Amino acid sequence: MELSFSNIVCVFFVLLVLITLKLGVNIVPQSENWLVERLGKFNRKLEAGLHLIIPFFESVRYRVSIQERQLPPKPINAITLDNVTISVSLAVLYRIVDASKTMYRIANVDDAIMTIVNGTVRSVIGKTDLDGVQSNRRQLSEEIERDLQSVSDEWGILLTRVEILEVDVDPQTKQAMQLQLNAERSRRALVREAEGKKQATELDAEAQLYAANKQAEALKIRADAEAYAVTAVAKAINDGGISAIEFEIRKLQALAVQELGKGNNAKIVLLPSDVMSSLSGGLAGLLARAGKKD
Repeated sequence: MELSFSNIVCVFFVLLVLITLKLGVNIVPQSENWLVERLGKFNRKLEAGLHLIIPFFESVRYRVSIQERQLPPKPINAITLDNVTISVSLAVLYRIVDASKTMYRIANVDDAIMTIVNGTVRSVIGKTDLDGVQSNRRQLSEEIERDLQSVSDEWGILLTRVEILEVDVDPQTKQAMQLQLNAERSRRALVREAEGKKQATELDAEAQLYAANKQAEALKIRADAEAYAVTAVAKAINDGGISAIEFEIRKLQALAVQELGKGNNAKIVLLPSDVMSSLSGGLAGLLARAGKKD
């Protein structure tokens, strides 16, 4: 009988040791923090690794994941500065950095964050018009994140990212925006067409001016050439007399005969020598008087 009682005591003692080891030795995973309570009061936080607690006096009350979390993206209704009702969808990512604050100061951290997000988004959107909301999403997201960070510190969380995913407006506003966009496109098309006509007119005027300048230059060159020819003939007459005139007339006659000979029905008419002499004398007199006047 005594042996049986001893065996029972031994078995009980072994079971007690095993239970004590089971309850006292704890291995915390890398992605979690454990909160230990002693006699119902928070005592300490256990991070990743091997830890010992006092069985029956201490217990692990919360096992908190410290991985990054994302709030469900729910649309938030807000009114812009120009009184346009819009629906904003946000992506809010956070992680727990102080598990004791998160578990003992707030009952439901996700609902609490979402409530603060709604109020902050409405406040920020209310200070910006619709065009500013659509064009400055990054700045608005950063402003919302700064406003939320002061509150999140009290709950032991860290906001890692706040991003505006979508901005939606009511159908009436969307239709008005489409009409405005079409009008702006039409205005730009008219402006481009007017600019094209203006450039074409300017190019045409420049082309006409260029042609006129070139024509004036050609006339000037031709006039200079004719003046030079007259001067050269006058000088030749002064230097060579009648013989120079007769030479030029014979030269012109030969050229004329050559041109006439190119035709099929060409007829060659030769002037008599007395006509040539009188023509030379008359021309010499005219050029001589012209030379005296000069």
